[in-house]
Amino acid sequence: MANLAVYKKFYNINNTNELLRKFQETLLVSNKTFSYFVDWGKIQANVKKYEYEINILNYLVGIAEPKEKLREILKKNPEVVTVIPLIIAVHDSEITVIEDRAKPAESLRIFDFEAKGKLEDEEITELVTFCDKSGIFNLFSSLKIKNLRDFLLGVETGSDTNARKNRSGTAMEELIEPIIDTIKDITVVKQKKFQYLQEEYKMKIPAKLADRKFDYAIITKRKVYNMEVNYYDGQGSKPQEIVDSYTNRKNELAKDGFGFIWLTDGVGWKGGVHQITNAFNDMDYILNIEFARKGILNEILNH
Repeated sequence: MANLAVYKKFYNINNTNELLRKFQETLLVSNKTFSYFVDWGKIQANVKKYEYEINILNYLVGIAEPKEKLREILKKNPEVVTVIPLIIAVHDSEITVIEDRAKPAESLRIFDFEAKGKLEDEEITELVTFCDKSGIFNLFSSLKIKNLRDFLLGVETGSDTNARKNRSGTAMEELIEPIIDTIKDITVVKQKKFQYLQEEYKMKIPAKLADRKFDYAIITKRKVYNMEVNYYDGQGSKPQEIVDSYTNRKNELAKDGFGFIWLTDGVGWKGGVHQITNAFNDMDYILNIEFARKGILNEILNH
């Protein structure tokens, strides 16, 4: 159950219901910083890495019949093969395709885009076939792009939006870490497996969690705390699944003397009242960003 004594030092509350009400009143409506939207550094690095190969493939731009030109390029410069998947927003060096939808298992065809010093004629034919059937030649001959580099920057930007879900956790870290940095007499370990604590700090850890990754392990003079951080906007995972996951984590850690802090935020908890109530009844410490800023995180760790 929530350790009300800690919360009472900062808020005029008398019971868990009042604590829950204060928690909901102080939820963030967004956790997005400007860096959340697009990782421009990663996009530029992804394109710059293949700048030489991209410049060679630019010869295909505007050509009415690019097949023979690609054959010629692949013969002289086989290294450009690595760029082909990027044109269709794929970062794998091997792509498996179903050729006949009526016979999916029997018609699998594997295309290899691994860099090689030389490509045989048969391999070149396979690559040309892939570009033809996947529509890549249409890009060069009909869609009238001005240059491949600019096109790939656009593709990478579009692909990067798919990573926003992962950046939601990073966005929360950006909000909590300035608070952590002000807390004295602690050692912070970030984004490691629990086994790391056993190997580097000789800690006894729950066997079930050895290969599990934590957001933060915070080592204080008295105790070690696992702090997990997330933002719930009401989309994605079901609230009860989230609560059950962290309740189980807390219980496993308690067996070996670890403390557990769940820092969660987001307006999704306004709709998940029953679930977050269960969490406050099962866990000692649940915080949102405002609670942490108020000083409750420091109070938990150093008192």
